[in-house]
Amino acid sequence: MRVLIIEDLPIVRLGIKTAISQANLEASEADSGVKGLESIRHSQPDVVIFKINLPDVSGIDLITAIHTEFPNLKIIVLSAHSDEGLLKSAFNSGATSYLLEDTDPEILLYAIKMSYEGQSWIDPRVSRAILDMESENSSKGKRKLRESLTPMEMKVLKLMAFGFSNEKIASKLHVSAGSIRGYTNSLNLKLGSQNRPHAVFRAISLGYINCKLLLEEIAGSENLPSFDS
Repeated sequence: MRVLIIEDLPIVRLGIKTAISQANLEASEADSGVKGLESIRHSQPDVVIFKINLPDVSGIDLITAIHTEFPNLKIIVLSAHSDEGLLKSAFNSGATSYLLEDTDPEILLYAIKMSYEGQSWIDPRVSRAILDMESENSSKGKRKLRESLTPMEMKVLKLMAFGFSNEKIASKLHVSAGSIRGYTNSLNLKLGSQNRPHAVFRAISLGYINCKLLLEEIAGSENLPSFDS
């Protein structure tokens, strides 16, 4: 079994590689999402492991890119957050398994084996957090669990992060300003945020969007309205 590790921190990358190598698995590594994708094309691993908040790419975008180009490749996501919305987005984008970053090596190896065999593994602590949230919200009669973001919500979120008003976002996406207000309300609910800046902060911290890629994506679009229009 060939396993690719995508991790920007050398010490973390070494720890994962050591655990994998001790299990007699073939391990390779990349220190960025871009290099990781190139490595996948070159070495064609069976399993790829990476954390959701890599500094050079959006974790969700990387999952989508890998799954689109290599639909049979097993993708294991490492995350610092037991967040239901992020979990759903990861799986909807093509992830195979989802673990927290402080997972024990034995659990990681088991998840690799399960993923390689075509089964999904979710860190039990993530499952417990979601169940606890369901229980708490149900007992209050206000079951408002965060769900994965829709493609339109992602578009609105990225334009919000770049500083566009509701009116300019509506113009760009060819919908009404009222619809944009509905999307922002939905984003606040799903991200657990209180307002637009908080929604952007939550989205960045949870790995939904990457600042560097966002700047390139938005600034490079010829169809965007100007700030002074």
